[in-house]
Amino acid sequence: MTPRALGWLAVASALPIAVLVTSAFVGLGFAREAAPWLISASATGLVLGPPMAAAAAAARERRPWVLAVGLWSWALALLVMMPVYFPGERAEAVATGLALFGLGLAVDPLARAVAGWLPSEGMNAHPSASEAHAIAVVDPLPSAPLGEDQIALPFEGEGRRISIPVVFSHGDRTLEADMTFDTGATFTTLPLAALEKLGALPLDSSPVMKLHTANGEREAQLVLLDGVWLGDLELKGVAIAVCDLCVSGETTGLLGLNVSGAFNMSIDADRREVVFSSRVSFDRHLDMQPFLEVDAWTRQLPGGRIEVGVDARNAANRAVESATVAVRCKESTWGVDVGLVPALGEIKTKQKLPFHQPCDRYEIGLEQAHW
Repeated sequence: MTPRALGWLAVASALPIAVLVTSAFVGLGFAREAAPWLISASATGLVLGPPMAAAAAAARERRPWVLAVGLWSWALALLVMMPVYFPGERAEAVATGLALFGLGLAVDPLARAVAGWLPSEGMNAHPSASEAHAIAVVDPLPSAPLGEDQIALPFEGEGRRISIPVVFSHGDRTLEADMTFDTGATFTTLPLAALEKLGALPLDSSPVMKLHTANGEREAQLVLLDGVWLGDLELKGVAIAVCDLCVSGETTGLLGLNVSGAFNMSIDADRREVVFSSRVSFDRHLDMQPFLEVDAWTRQLPGGRIEVGVDARNAANRAVESATVAVRCKESTWGVDVGLVPALGEIKTKQKLPFHQPCDRYEIGLEQAHW
């Protein structure tokens, strides 16, 4: 075999480590919700760019060897240095990145096994006996006693990938699931299989919204569940986005702001707990907006005052206790109280606005709402 052929064989032997490191950076980009094309281009350029540039500058007969050595050394250096800049995220990034190559967002057990083969991310993987003893005798401070409107839930994972136990209820059915605690997700998500267990499958008439995933923008139907429980704290009437791609190997879906935003939260990293406290006031318009359709019109009355008419239609099997529509004109905003909107019902109301300089165009939208 010629030296050049041996060089290309060496390049082939370096490709697995290059793919592994590229996967890790793809996983990091996905965790930060970057655009898929940007994630792939950046990761590939970071891992392959420097070795290929070095090979291009070398003599033609030496290029395969320069490329092989560059791939091995550069990829290993990136893998070793990753915890310095992204502490606690390397194993999760590798697992997610490898899974994305062929399994969408589902984190394949094989991918997690590969991530588990990586060395510890700590600066000292094997502490001395004295260090181990020092760690063993340090206990976290006792937690403050919880009030009636508080609950402490254990969490798993690290960084942006922590999960907590959640119970969903609909009718006489319940489902307990570990959910990824994602403050970047607007709506809580569940796959079709979970919704089928709850007896809450979407209908053809169910509202549709757009979700941003690592595979691009997708349309997702919404269903309305009776309740979501965090321990013994319940939130009633919660909109759930149907998302099979939001399932991972350990979690059933994403816990979005329409649930977590109803509580004040604090994370106790020592005890690995998330403490949720009920808020005094929480606007539910995120859950209700997809199901409460609002149409409005304005007209000028004799004497110059402006009258606003609002037609609110409720597509949910749950009555809207109160809703307020905001009417904006330049720097001024007024609220129109819609009142009770029955389940699957409709209500119309009119209201005169205070005297003001009329606008060519009024902006009207749902401002506050409660079941």
